[in-house]
Amino acid sequence: MTALDTPTAVTAAPVRLVNVMRMHVANPMTTLIVPWIITAIIFGVNLSIWLMVANAAGGSQNLEADAFQYNGGVSWIVVFMMVVAVQAMSLTFRFALGFSVTRREYYLGTAAYFVALSLLYATGLTLFAALERATAGWGLDAAFFAPFGLVDESLGLVWFLYLMTMLLFFFLGSAIATVWVRWRAYGLYAFFIGLALVLVAAGWGITAADAWGEVGEFLATTPLAQLAAWTLPVTVLSAVVGYLFLRKATPRA
Repeated sequence: MTALDTPTAVTAAPVRLVNVMRMHVANPMTTLIVPWIITAIIFGVNLSIWLMVANAAGGSQNLEADAFQYNGGVSWIVVFMMVVAVQAMSLTFRFALGFSVTRREYYLGTAAYFVALSLLYATGLTLFAALERATAGWGLDAAFFAPFGLVDESLGLVWFLYLMTMLLFFFLGSAIATVWVRWRAYGLYAFFIGLALVLVAAGWGITAADAWGEVGEFLATTPLAQLAAWTLPVTVLSAVVGYLFLRKATPRA
């Protein structure tokens, strides 16, 4: 009897992981619709401002060539992915466990969903960056989807930077969400106070070593792809911490 039950149990686990992913998709507003809507609104506002400025100058040819290329509007969506992760996990954890999904299955299924979202958003934003380049910066030599130093970089690098950044913020969000699920508000207070102390201590350490020049040189001379790859250890650490916190979390109303 045990021999017959084992394959069934092994087969059921991946199915439950898929079900966890489907559960997140069941309410697509937060993770799949709202981010694109707000991005479109921010882009529309920026495009309107660019057009007004170009019109006031008598045409974009009267402006500096890179006048509209230093724009941080798209960066909001990267940070918002952390909020998406917190909302997704805090809203579905108790519901998932009510359907006999283990904490491990829930976390793995949710992590897989976050990876899928990272791929989706990185690809979507890169496609918009390609369209932006194909239209000569929307006819204004502007850069919204690949601004700053990304204007002249390959689309492959743009995609990789988006992917690494999305993964980082998704799993930072998952770690924060598990703190909330397990310890609620007091846990978040402790988490952010501890994070602030770590950042301040790091700043003091760099200052004491008079190493800000070296830090600036490292950031300025290190290739963008390498800088993006350096986020992976933080992403993996956040994912592991999130899982460890969730293992003993108790669903609460």
